[in-house]
Amino acid sequence: MTEEASKRYEEIQSKIEKSISPYITVKISMPEGVDKEAFLKLENNPKFIESLKKYAKKWLKQKISSKF
Repeated sequence: MTEEASKRYEEIQSKIEKSISPYITVKISMPEGVDKEAFLKLENNPKFIESLKKYAKKWLKQKISSKF
């Protein structure tokens, strides 16, 4: 598969995945004063990911309730 075809395949696959199970990708800059290795490990830490999901849900609920 050519590089162009591979990129196109990944784009289509991502669209399908998002329509079946929506998700977002967020870039978080490393805060000053933290260990780089520990910070990078957060990306694959299930507890950290779950904390972010809970925070996102809480934040969205507050945004919705503040409209009324």
